[in-house]
Amino acid sequence: MSDRTNQSPTDESALIQAGYRYAYSLTHDRHDAEDLIQQAALQVFKSKDRLSDKRYLFVAIRNLYIDRWRSQRRSATHRLVDEVEIPDSAANHVDVVHDRIDIEQMLRHLRFEERELLYLNCVEGYSAAQISEITGKPRGTILSQLARAKQKLREQDEREKEMQNAD
Repeated sequence: MSDRTNQSPTDESALIQAGYRYAYSLTHDRHDAEDLIQQAALQVFKSKDRLSDKRYLFVAIRNLYIDRWRSQRRSATHRLVDEVEIPDSAANHVDVVHDRIDIEQMLRHLRFEERELLYLNCVEGYSAAQISEITGKPRGTILSQLARAKQKLREQDEREKEMQNAD
């Protein structure tokens, strides 16, 4: 009997969704994120025969993303960050869509490493020590990079508010 039968489909589904959100935070592209999560899940299944560890999946996603990024950088045929498609289907969602556009634009000012750290910390709730395990960077480096990324976002937000007040 396989270990996989002990895990409920909802656990795997939740893990896949968390992996997708993480991949999306790195790529800012829905299709690229789907490709990353699919490849990472296949890698995990090949090596462990089941999907059960979020950190292991995140490391696989991160490594695939970095490999892909290096490949694209060498070929220089693709942009690192593509435009995000935001549905504009209902008038009552205009504020939500506008806020999402603002957040997307602010995040574009960060390097992918900074976006990754913010995602892991703010969305997934990982501590600096846990992020250190995932990324292979020292905890102190994680803390300082998180602080700098948050400071960049604050400064960008202040600049945008000043521009809005000037108009």
